[in-house]
Amino acid sequence: MLRVFSMKVTKDIPDRWCKAYLSETRKQEAKKRKSDRDRRLFLAAEVLLNRSLEAVKANIMLPAAYTRNPYGKPYLLPPAELYVNWSHSGDSILCALSDREVGIDLQEMQKEPREALVARTLQPEELCFYQTLPSEQRKQVFYQYWTLKESYLKALGTGFHTSLASFYIEMDKSHPRIVQRAKGRLYHCRLLPMDDKYMAALCVEGEEREELDQVRIEAL
Repeated sequence: MLRVFSMKVTKDIPDRWCKAYLSETRKQEAKKRKSDRDRRLFLAAEVLLNRSLEAVKANIMLPAAYTRNPYGKPYLLPPAELYVNWSHSGDSILCALSDREVGIDLQEMQKEPREALVARTLQPEELCFYQTLPSEQRKQVFYQYWTLKESYLKALGTGFHTSLASFYIEMDKSHPRIVQRAKGRLYHCRLLPMDDKYMAALCVEGEEREELDQVRIEAL
């Protein structure tokens, strides 16, 4: 099973959703957020998680309880054969549900990437491809690399505690491909269709399945 859900956040969360889909812990943590926008996104991420679980008819009491590993990746409680991950940027949130380890990343493509950031982020193999591109294509491709890398690191469950030098992304194939410099578990990734304002990517553990090519973003 592999499903991806989305939600736009342009105003405060309706009261009925707060009661049904938000934990008291999340509500208290939201008070620490400095801006109204950050608070809305923080709350809405948990709302989308629970609405997503409801949409797939998961056998889990809502709002779902979850814990985090030492690097911050969420896991449902009690442990279930269902993995979750979410990401937010701008006014949008994505949530992925899967029967195997999964990572998802969303980025609003506002800023032009600076040369120093490109150099820190891309590996030599990636830079070779990136530098062959016309200048007008480079911003979009940089965000493709960024979201693919983040989705992989989130699927691993380690985030940026794993060195960017330990892998690279091949982009000159029919689909992006993760190349690990040391043998490890298999992971496969895809870019997700978004509007021109955003870039998003999904990564899952294990053998490549047809469902990865069939996944579509479902709006809630």
